[in-house]
Amino acid sequence: MHMGKNQDTTFQTKIWKPKFSDDITFHKAYFLNYGFDKHVHEDYTIGLIQNGHMDAFVDGEKKSLDSSTIVSVNPDETHACQTFYHKDYTLYSIYLKPNLFKELVNENFHTSELYFKEGAYFDKELSSRFLKILNFSENQYLSNLDFECELLDSVKSLVSKNVKYSIDKNISNHQSMIKKAKEFMSENYHLDLNLDDISDALDVSKYHFLRTFKDKTFLSPHNYLMLKRIEKAKELLQKGESLTNTAHICGFNDQSHLNRRFKSIMGLTPGEYKKFFN
Repeated sequence: MHMGKNQDTTFQTKIWKPKFSDDITFHKAYFLNYGFDKHVHEDYTIGLIQNGHMDAFVDGEKKSLDSSTIVSVNPDETHACQTFYHKDYTLYSIYLKPNLFKELVNENFHTSELYFKEGAYFDKELSSRFLKILNFSENQYLSNLDFECELLDSVKSLVSKNVKYSIDKNISNHQSMIKKAKEFMSENYHLDLNLDDISDALDVSKYHFLRTFKDKTFLSPHNYLMLKRIEKAKELLQKGESLTNTAHICGFNDQSHLNRRFKSIMGLTPGEYKKFFN
């Protein structure tokens, strides 16, 4: 478990993958006067608060959440987690690769175009079930087969209760522009892009693009691009890529630049993150 402290702040984290799937990653983190600003992930994310209260940004607004709430975040949805002053909480996070999630919903609901409906979904019973499974797995009280069956069944239950169909139906012009901008930045995350590069690709005014992007995503284009680089860096580090090559591939100026950006998002350095997987 990684530990980070600064005066009266504490952040401890543990990261692992189950033996039965490389498409699932688990995080367990303890926060005291610590948190992360608005960000996105490329995975479907399920968050379970074991104890305490989390000051979260989900569904486009701030909310105070406890163990009765399941945080359900779709890929590329902006969210954040903080603690109230002098408060702490413990959070389990389950990261599901899109291909695994789509396979699961297609098998059970006969469509792959399903998404979480509510970012903060109240279900005390299901939350307790998730937490029990994760705790048992962490302490090796469950066999791999039992854990896999229980986990996937719990995810299926969550999807059946908290679901919406494709978010691309009846898409507005602004939403279409944001989607294209995200695709452009995702494809060119390693380049030193500027506003003209993006707005020219979209054939819109850069001022209109900047204003609309920030209004709809709660992020600046620069922050979004950095988050895309961090997501790619995580993928490379999990595969054992060196820190130097990771920095170069992802478009960071150098390893120091990677370290600084990575720690601001993940709470630990790229080297510390890599050790969990190697």
